Amino acid sequence: MLKKIMIIFIVIQIFNIFCDEKKYPIIYIPGMFDNGNDLTKDNLLVKDCNDKDGFYYQNYFNETYNYEKEELLCSSNIVGGKYQRFIVANSIGNYRTNIALDLMAQRLFCLLEGKAPKNKNYTILTNHKGNDYSGFCKRDGKEIYFQGLIEEVFAKYGKKVYYKNGQGKKRVVLEPKENDTNISFYENKDGYFLDYKEIKFNFITHSSGGLALREYIRLLKKEGKNIPINLIVNLSVPQQGARLTLNLKRGFSRLIEEAIKSFAKKEDGFVNIEKDGQVIQYSYKDLMKKTRVEMMFGDNISAKIIREILGGYIYYFIPFDGRERVLGTDPALYDLNPTHNFIKKLNKEEIPEDIKIYNFRVKHPYAKMFASIGKYVELDLNDGAVDYRDTSLENIPNFSKLKIKNIDVEQANHIPMPYIKPLFELRETVEKFYPVLSLLLKEKESKEDGVSIVQALISSITLEFGLDLKKFMKEENYSVIDYFAEHPVNFE
Repeated sequence: MLKKIMIIFIVIQIFNIFCDEKKYPIIYIPGMFDNGNDLTKDNLLVKDCNDKDGFYYQNYFNETYNYEKEELLCSSNIVGGKYQRFIVANSIGNYRTNIALDLMAQRLFCLLEGKAPKNKNYTILTNHKGNDYSGFCKRDGKEIYFQGLIEEVFAKYGKKVYYKNGQGKKRVVLEPKENDTNISFYENKDGYFLDYKEIKFNFITHSSGGLALREYIRLLKKEGKNIPINLIVNLSVPQQGARLTLNLKRGFSRLIEEAIKSFAKKEDGFVNIEKDGQVIQYSYKDLMKKTRVEMMFGDNISAKIIREILGGYIYYFIPFDGRERVLGTDPALYDLNPTHNFIKKLNKEEIPEDIKIYNFRVKHPYAKMFASIGKYVELDLNDGAVDYRDTSLENIPNFSKLKIKNIDVEQANHIPMPYIKPLFELRETVEKFYPVLSLLLKEKESKEDGVSIVQALISSITLEFGLDLKKFMKEENYSVIDYFAEHPVNFE
């Protein structure tokens, strides 16, 4: 009988310990060409992280720690949604593009800390659409203002919260001074935290977002600040830099070469284009007759030069973000080069050993187009952009002491298909660059017919390197983010 009582007592104690273990909100940091603008309330990742019937409410959050009494306002998402347990840290801006990884990290610092890193200007850093780095909550009829996510979580879920008057507002004070007579406090009856340093977050990071998080850690260590990270989920993060950047420019000319070889072999090939709501079909034979595509065939010097020129033109002049950003001068791609200072700097920095890490590493792309890209930029196992080898954390100085769980993903693309303007608006792009692209025509055509012929030629070449845009969007638009949403991990 005594033995049974002891077993029951031990079980109850273990249950109490488990229930009292703190649970933390989840922050998602988007990466390159992904600013989180698809993360509506219906998105599976949002449901997993935020909803009551979602994976993490069922398997992580509990009755004591659930963050559902008040929405978390501080975020930098642009979808117009605020969530209880989930924060989108969109440090890119209000449309899909790339920014320097230093800037991503500094904006992340502003979001969490409520101020800029040393020697940086807060207003300049946060001057982009979609950021909400401040707000207020009401206590005893008073508006208590907070700046940054850490202050917000403590204002709403701290047990005893101090605040003071300043500049006409009552503002949260995380470290009150004993002799400050201007200090007051309120208590949250069901608060979670005795001290703001107890506050942590679970980070889900995609691609370059994971490197921005590591730079944020470096900035915190440099300033002697608390590191508010419980665990990190890395989704195909190029921890060692992205070797894709070493061969990207050359990769375009190689891609063109192989696509044209395939084009030339298909005597019965054809392509459909749309014009004014009508479908026009061109055979590959017709395109061979009407264009100078044969000038790009073969191993002769002139063909190689033309392919190099076209590859360089794509690299330096065609915008890949729907606006004006081109790959050749892209700041994120520059930072991701394994030989550049940003990566070298991070490779010297340790990661705190109490942070748990789930490292998702992709072996093969889901879409044929991404497989082609990976092949021609000379990647090994890859997701179409990031080499499997680059997702290893072995380059971290204290790697052997880190709590890492590697998760191999057999098939997934690196990113959801971004709005690459030349692809989604191909006819408009051909019209814009027609003075140059018309050189592909053998004979002078009316501009309308010439644009259609060039559009058909480019469409046929993209088909030959694996991109059928309609098919891609319907059947192949499956990224590592989608994989994680379908296969979330238990936070241990």
